[in-house]
Amino acid sequence: MWPAQIVVQGADRDRSGFFCQVTGFEGFQEEILRLRNSNRERPETLEYLNWRYRSTDDAPEPRVFWLLQAAGERVGMVSAIFRPYLVNNERVLTAVIGDISLDARLRGRGLGKVLLRFMTHHLDEFFPRQPAFVIPTEAARRTLARVGWVTGGTLVPHVCVLDATSYLRAILHSARLARAIAGRLRAAVRAIMRLRVPGDGVLFLTSARNNCVLGLPCGFTRRADVARDLAPAELSWRYAQHPHVRFVVGRYYRADMLRGFVVFEDDSQTQACSVYDLTATEPADLRAMLALLVLRGMAAELTSVRMILDNRHPARGCLRGLGFIARPADSVFQVHSSNGMAERAIWRVTQGDKDT
Repeated sequence: MWPAQIVVQGADRDRSGFFCQVTGFEGFQEEILRLRNSNRERPETLEYLNWRYRSTDDAPEPRVFWLLQAAGERVGMVSAIFRPYLVNNERVLTAVIGDISLDARLRGRGLGKVLLRFMTHHLDEFFPRQPAFVIPTEAARRTLARVGWVTGGTLVPHVCVLDATSYLRAILHSARLARAIAGRLRAAVRAIMRLRVPGDGVLFLTSARNNCVLGLPCGFTRRADVARDLAPAELSWRYAQHPHVRFVVGRYYRADMLRGFVVFEDDSQTQACSVYDLTATEPADLRAMLALLVLRGMAAELTSVRMILDNRHPARGCLRGLGFIARPADSVFQVHSSNGMAERAIWRVTQGDKDT
């Protein structure tokens, strides 16, 4: 059993009386929601929080690390939720860090470092065999780096433009000319995509809420990779049970065999298709699956297909021939482990790794 509350003593206390504690999730939902929402532009609900902190039966309970004022008011937090990842093809429960929040009035005093150092020491002491992973904000990245976390890679947005009308209009200052050129570009993209799909290649689409149990192809996993476990239970939690987003699951078949798998979301406001997870048995199957996804997006009058991949993700090589443009990396992921395993490994990260 682990203690329900651990108080940092002595030198670990801030001179102003701030101190840290660790608790579980149950019983602290309202406090977590209050602190989280006070540090986010978009407020969330208890329904979302209960979904986010749900974990597998064999996982340790989520840990919530608190920064408190001397009088006991909670003014900062960070959480660790243990998710299954495949490390050298073995299932390992990994501490996924999130909900990093600090009262805006207290920023710039080094208190975030106190809290994140406390969390890191706790994970090292109580979970020495578990790697830890986070996709931080820039402010959190700098603080985590100061307490020993290592940048595992960058996260690179990739975009395939399906309708370039708005871009061309801004350059040409002529709506008529922009529409004409954009139409020719769409025709060229459509022709290129059709060439990438074999005659027996088919992409079946269903709502994730009706697609909870899936058998997946082995994908591009290499022995050096660390990747999120895409077992049926994890897919069901991440996509079928999400309280807000209605995900779509695509299964790519060739020669009547499952060859690829993709999960995406259509955003009606931006008219963009955002890919969260994808895998396939061979690079050619991945290209064909994405080509069909692009053709589907064009038929639905979407403006783009987007995805975020880490800078060493094996799928990146398949995107270039499909017209995807790699934009400058706008974020990173960081890792930590007491034995150095997480820092040495090659991680495979997609947008699906972010619990949002």
